[in-house]
Amino acid sequence: MPDGIGKVTKGRDDCDLAFTIDLVGVRRDATRGIRHGDVLDVRIQEQAGTSAAVCETVDGKVVGALSGFRGLAALLDCLDGGTEYEAVVEAVGPTRCTVSVSRVSS
Repeated sequence: MPDGIGKVTKGRDDCDLAFTIDLVGVRRDATRGIRHGDVLDVRIQEQAGTSAAVCETVDGKVVGALSGFRGLAALLDCLDGGTEYEAVVEAVGPTRCTVSVSRVSS
């Protein structure tokens, strides 16, 4: 794993999170048309009694999930509390998508 991937930094408060990570469960149909620098929405997806943080395109296609990193619980809590995050695409391929996630400035 490259340096910095998965490392979460905190800023002014517990919801001021920033990290770069490979998405899990990347959906090939959703990666078509995505390019380096595109911005994805980060939101919670509820399914079968579980919650997951996912990245989706502006037209609502889920690209993949944010999973398996320290800070996931804080991210989910902040999303539940109404904090908005965005994910900037750093690298993308048919089955891989690396994003840099940060809080949306209000």
